[in-house]
Order: sequence, then C-alpha cells, then structure tokens
Amino acid sequence: MNQPHQADTSDPASPVRRWRPLEGAAAGRRGWSLLRDAARRWLDDGGAQLGAAVAFYAVFAMAPLLVVAIAIAGVVFGEDAARGHIVGQIEGLVGSDAAKAIEGLVQSAWRHPHGLVATLLGVGSLLIGATGVFGELRSALNAIGHVKARKSGLGTLVRARLVAFALVLGFGFLSIASLVLSAATAGLGAYLGRRWQNVGEGLAAALALLDVLLSTAVLTLAFAALLRWLPDTPPSWRAARWGALCSALLFAIGKHLIGLYLARAGVASAYGAAGSLVVIMLWVYYSAQILLFGAALGASLDGRGARGPGSAGPPQAPGQSPRGTDRGTPRARGAS
Repeated sequence: MNQPHQADTSDPASPVRRWRPLEGAAAGRRGWSLLRDAARRWLDDGGAQLGAAVAFYAVFAMAPLLVVAIAIAGVVFGEDAARGHIVGQIEGLVGSDAAKAIEGLVQSAWRHPHGLVATLLGVGSLLIGATGVFGELRSALNAIGHVKARKSGLGTLVRARLVAFALVLGFGFLSIASLVLSAATAGLGAYLGRRWQNVGEGLAAALALLDVLLSTAVLTLAFAALLRWLPDTPPSWRAARWGALCSALLFAIGKHLIGLYLARAGVASAYGAAGSLVVIMLWVYYSAQILLFGAALGASLDGRGARGPGSAGPPQAPGQSPRGTDRGTPRARGAS
C-alpha cells in the first residue's frame, strides 16, 4: 500500500522545516546583543542629555501642536469632540490635574482672532511654535545615528521647516485616525454587547486589548515617520520600523509604570502649584528617551557607528565614526 509523500524536513530547501531550538537560541542571542549595543550607543552619545533638551523644547511646542491636531481633527469630528478625545487621552497618561493644565494652555494658545491679517499671524505663530521642537529633535537623532548635519543655508532651513510642517500635519491626521479607531472599537463593543449579553467580562477584556494594539500601531507609525524623515541622512525603512516598534512598546509599558509611580510617589503634591508642570515634564522626558533609544536601535541595525562584539563592522574608537571620521569631521587627505 502506497504511503503518502512526506516532505523532507532535513533538507534546508524543503518548504516544511521543523523549528529548531538552537536556531531560536541564536536569534535570542542576536536580539540581546542588538539591544545591548543600542543601550551602549544611547549612553555613549549622551541620550539622557539630548532627551532633556528635546523635552524642554517639546513643552513649549505642546500647546501649538495640540491646537493644530484639534483643528485638523475638528474638521471631521467637530472641535468639541476632537478636543474631548485628545484631552481624554492625555488625562490617561498624566492624570486629571495635568490634563486640565494642558487644556488651559491649548485654550490660551488658540483664541480665534478677528480679521484676515490677525488670523494669518495667529496661524503662522502657531505653526512656527509647533515646528520648533523638530529642529532640536533632528539634532538629537543626528547625534545618535552619527549623521553629519547638512551645511546651514536657506535651502536647508526651508527643507527642515517643510519636513517639520509635514510632520505637524501628520500628527493631526493621526489624531483623526485615533478618533476613528476609538469610535470603531466603541461601536463594535456596543454591537457585540447587544448580540451576546452573556460574555460581558471577556468582551471588555478583548476590546481593551484591541484598543491597546490599535493605539500601539498608530504610535508606531508616528515614531517611524520621525525616525525616517527627521535625520539629515535617513535610516533604512527596516531600521525605522523596528526602532519605532521598540519605542511604541516601551511607551505602552511606561504608560502603566509611570502612572503607578506618579500615583504612589505623590510627585504632583510634593511640588505644589508646579506639580502639574513637573508631571508633564516627566512624561515628555520619558517619551524623548524612548524615541532616542529607538533611534539607537535602528542605527545598530544599520551598522552605523557599530561598537562591541556582535555588531556590524569593527569596533570604533570613542568619538570616531565608522568611515574613519571624527563625529562627522572628514579625515585629512593622505591620512592612512
């Protein structure tokens, strides 16, 4: 009696291959080596100081950014609905007191001016404020990725402002996407709740997980856009994608850990009237750090300025880039 044909799993070219524990262990070691190299890069290049500078600029750009996001999302959903959703998301991160402080900043930043000239001046000042943080973030990403900055000039300035303006608009459209996904999740929950009334707890858990996954996906897109388009020499899409995913996951983890810390440590009450500002600064600083770590991970994937065992390319001396340059300064001609 003929036996059914079995695929040869010992042949590497066979379409059916068995999972081998040794291969999984090797992949785990490579992943750990990559994370270790990214952490070393982040430390050696001053990620903590760079993140502090970015956070300082981001606090001042926060209100203009939120105004632009609310204005864009308000075209589709209405200004009140857009503001309520965005402020609700912020409240989930920093608490009700800090969220009220941010909402007050937004209301102060956008007072509808009267007249065409006043409107144009108001919109222009908002856009300049919203794009200001991206210049500092670009410098930080250049430093982490060992990228030589472009020569300063009018063309470079115009390009940087256009990229920042596009990212601000993208931030607004991502707010629309977040609103759509939240509304879709709520509608799905209401429909399934009416259809199957005996699975309330399981349905709530599944919808909560779905909301986390969708939020992480939107955040990954935002981080990938920043990592890909802000540096003067963009990384590969592979590096931007994995760096953004790492940053988004760290953001999701930090959302709960920092929330527990703020609730137990009493940071807001310890600083009195400045407590809300301190909480906002903590969150912005953490967000800057995880974005820079994602950039370091992407640079390690691309092998830029590689260090240490297991990294692509030979180890470099401190302060030296992989092409024989000293932090972007060309080597003198004739040097060996």
